[in-house]
Amino acid sequence: MTFFSKFSQTAFHTFGKKSRSLMAASVLSAAIGLGAITSLTLLPNAAHAQSADISPEMIKKIETYMGDITTLRADFVQISSDGGAAEGKLYMQRPGKMRFEYNPPAQILLVSTGHDFIYYDKEINAPTYFDIDETPAGIILAENISLTDKVKIVDYRRTAETIRVELVRKSDPGAGSVTLVFAESPMQLRQWIVTDPTGIETTVTLFNTEEHVSLDPELFKFDRIWPNQRN
Repeated sequence: MTFFSKFSQTAFHTFGKKSRSLMAASVLSAAIGLGAITSLTLLPNAAHAQSADISPEMIKKIETYMGDITTLRADFVQISSDGGAAEGKLYMQRPGKMRFEYNPPAQILLVSTGHDFIYYDKEINAPTYFDIDETPAGIILAENISLTDKVKIVDYRRTAETIRVELVRKSDPGAGSVTLVFAESPMQLRQWIVTDPTGIETTVTLFNTEEHVSLDPELFKFDRIWPNQRN
């Protein structure tokens, strides 16, 4: 099973059950308010942006910005087009390391250790391992960021405030896409949208973002929680 299929079929965006999705949405609404969700997720829409061929200079600008990120810490809101919602904390250390900590009631932990990308369902104590390069995260965790090497730009949109770049893997363009959304002044990663092969979109929006911060190395280690270790 590929990461994209896991992404579309499991709790990563729906938490497995509709009731759990609705519960997560309720928690999210109570925590930051529906107005906050709207303002965070509805960054300038591609429908209102100007589409054009991306220039080599813009490609270089994005690659340089992403390549210069050493560490990043942010809160995130995640919303799926099929009704799932969640929030949590994101930690990233380039190259290769990332951690998504989902707030309750979600029972999911995502950790990229630098070698594997691990999808862990705490509820059933079951980890699933992926090669980082099989995941959307591999694009931004690569040691050498390139928007033209292993990926292809299939859409580029620019507004007065944002830049949107949609990417697919050259080796398997039908597997899904990831759209990176940046604020331009100053340059900052604000959002990404993962679209699976069935068309389901999962939008992750970052806020309270801090770059180049000190992070605990333990964040990027994975220790499976055995049943007798649970509270």
